[in-house]
Amino acid sequence: MHAGQHDAATRYRPALEKTRLHFLDQFRGFALLGLPFVNVLGLWLIDTPETAADYWLQRGLNFFVEARFYTIFTFLFGLGFYMFLSRSATMGGKPRLRLYIRRLAILVLIGFIHQQYQSGEALFYYAVVGLLTVPLYWAPRRVNLLIGLAGFVLAAVTGVKLLTIPFLIVLGLAAGQYRLLDAINKGLRLRLRSLRMIWIPSLLGTILAIGIMWWVAPSEPMPSFLFEVAGESPSPTMEAAFTLAHIGVATGPLVSVFYLSSLLMLGRTRVGAKMLYPLQAYGRMALTNYIGQTVFLVGIQRFMLNTTPTTYAVSSLVSLGIVIFQIIASQVWMRWFQYGPLEWLWRCGTYWTLVPIRKQTGDL
Repeated sequence: MHAGQHDAATRYRPALEKTRLHFLDQFRGFALLGLPFVNVLGLWLIDTPETAADYWLQRGLNFFVEARFYTIFTFLFGLGFYMFLSRSATMGGKPRLRLYIRRLAILVLIGFIHQQYQSGEALFYYAVVGLLTVPLYWAPRRVNLLIGLAGFVLAAVTGVKLLTIPFLIVLGLAAGQYRLLDAINKGLRLRLRSLRMIWIPSLLGTILAIGIMWWVAPSEPMPSFLFEVAGESPSPTMEAAFTLAHIGVATGPLVSVFYLSSLLMLGRTRVGAKMLYPLQAYGRMALTNYIGQTVFLVGIQRFMLNTTPTTYAVSSLVSLGIVIFQIIASQVWMRWFQYGPLEWLWRCGTYWTLVPIRKQTGDL
């Protein structure tokens, strides 16, 4: 490890508390809230609902969680892509591509290992797409916006979430180029009018989207996993379930905008700010908590629930418990440390030096 690399780690340290965009940490934390409720379905191979409670839980997840929280998480990854390179350009004169490529190479490794336990994990794809889209950092913002929007529409038509990942990342990159964070930060210090101009249309759009999904949703419980058999026509329930999934993916960004604008509105109130404060530490440890959710879900199933029926009710209760525990643990951890455990290892690998992890006495 060289002195220059140590200097880089020092220069590209985390934003100071006074300048850090706390709402961005809250966005990440909020996105993490919904992920275990969906990811557990594949990890535990949840059965088709057989009780009224499971039936309504399945509907609630399809309407309000599925394709909503991952959309936020993916978009924020693209935004982080822009922030890392633009900040390194500001500090070092030009984007530090070698650092960024090393950062993503480490994420490829983390994602690959994670895939062995969570087949639906996204980090591996994020890293690969991030590497492939590096040239777009220098593309005009209008070009990236057009690529992101057109690509997402085409991908959403298929109803396959995985195909939307590249274009959500490009949209996040375009948002960074359009200085979206600066606009939000400025808007938070002004009147609510600008936020309401986003919140009200997104609320109406969300109501319409949920209404359409309610209309097309099958009256019978749906399988947790949708599949088609070649040469066979799907049953009416499966056909309706596919339509529901397509609409859910297509309307994901709209509902996500409503969620995030609601967070911004809520954060302007005294009570709301206190409610959202725990999400900051939770979001700052996003990588640790995302991987941790899989560790908890796999471990709980293998060692505690191996003889318990894997229902929506059980999986939702366990997911809720994991989220609550992680929020509390993140609060405690971030009182003493600058980074989460995996975030620290990721940063050390990126800068190829041992980065201090404990907070200084004056920061405690």
